[in-house]
Amino acid sequence: MHRDIRVSNYILAAFSALSLTMLSLPLSAPVRAFKACALYLSDPLAFYGIRGAQRMADIPAGTARLLSADMANVRLEAQLRDAAWLKTELEVLRTENRRLTQALSLRAAPGYAPIWAGVMERDPLHWYDNIMVDAGSERGVRLNAPVFGDRDGALVAVGRVTEVRRDSAIVMLLTDELSSLAAYLSTAAVDGLVQGQGGPRLRMNYLHSEAVLAAGDLVYTSPTSATFPGDILVGRIAALNPRDPFLTFQSAEVDLAVDAAKLSHVMILRPRTPGEALEAASAKTEASAAPPVKADKPGPPEKADKSGPLAKADKPGPPAKADKPGPPAEAAP
Repeated sequence: MHRDIRVSNYILAAFSALSLTMLSLPLSAPVRAFKACALYLSDPLAFYGIRGAQRMADIPAGTARLLSADMANVRLEAQLRDAAWLKTELEVLRTENRRLTQALSLRAAPGYAPIWAGVMERDPLHWYDNIMVDAGSERGVRLNAPVFGDRDGALVAVGRVTEVRRDSAIVMLLTDELSSLAAYLSTAAVDGLVQGQGGPRLRMNYLHSEAVLAAGDLVYTSPTSATFPGDILVGRIAALNPRDPFLTFQSAEVDLAVDAAKLSHVMILRPRTPGEALEAASAKTEASAAPPVKADKPGPPEKADKSGPLAKADKPGPPAKADKPGPPAEAAP
């Protein structure tokens, strides 16, 4: 055992002497490169700034370029992370801007305000009947509230609310067999009733028998609808059904403007609360009562104060006549 201890001591002394000898010798390029790389791996912050420039001044050019490239890579990765975050934030702002634009373009009744809700669930057994959204009575959702979807930046009809819970609601889709909606054709300017069939298409009934219809005609919500605002896109005519001699109207198949399966968010029209209605009414009153600001018209130019009549110089009177000499006095005798 003592022999092993002595051997280990000899080895330690030999390595110590070798280390001291190498430290006393001038550093070669490989040694400096190895030392710089080891120091960079252990403490990379020391290579940034002025101290980093001083440290890299004594190492070989290839190693300096390698360390500089690694530091540049670290900076670029940080910039990429920041760019990805900014891109995400930009997409969120774009989405919010699009939603606000759609809400402003919606010609709804004065007492209603739009809210956006996420689609939570769609029952496979009732695929064409309803969906569940994450907005309920706490956010002001009411029964029969109209529901809209987004299609290329425009609002389209989706369905109406048939069940309201505290934090969720059930939306009956237009494709439900119990769904019906007053609508009109854009080209023929005739009204009809759009009804669900429990499938991917709708059926538009009660079209005038003499109306000229064609595939591709757009279908919009009618202003006479009790649920939806007017002029909201529903879909387009896909096919015309054969004439029934026992019916006095035509019917057509309608393709939906947007498939509910592609929706992640929907917009719901909810009635304004009394506080919101009062605030909106007061703001409108203030805006209408405020007189338009007119630019001050310049008044007539001020006239200089006229002085009174100029004091006339006293005209010289007639020249004083010299006294004429009288007759010479006669001398006394």
